[in-house]
Amino acid sequence: METTIFAAEKHPEVAVVEVHGDVERGACGAERLCGLLHNLVDGGDRWMVVDLREAGVVHERALAEILAVLGRLRLRGGKMMLVSAPGELLKSLRTMGFHELTLVLDDVDIAVQQAAREANTSG
Repeated sequence: METTIFAAEKHPEVAVVEVHGDVERGACGAERLCGLLHNLVDGGDRWMVVDLREAGVVHERALAEILAVLGRLRLRGGKMMLVSAPGELLKSLRTMGFHELTLVLDDVDIAVQQAAREANTSG
């Protein structure tokens, strides 16, 4: 399965990154996704939604790096929310403790609305 990663614009203050396909270890997968997320933070984005509903297998290295990006956002007063369909990926997110650190939802629009509300109240 080919991996497609891109940032979609759904709200001016919230970066939405949609992932389609497997996120394997290496330049075509984990490094590409995590590089994009780190570049968004470096560029000043503080509010993100990562949509994994169409993702296949996501390598544990990518999940660990997503946690690192989440930490960077929190240090800057921002937040990342994840969107995942039920299944193995959601189980992996729970096992790694994402639910304890951020919202993991099943609807992108709800995640974007929640992130936008928090962005507007954070000043």
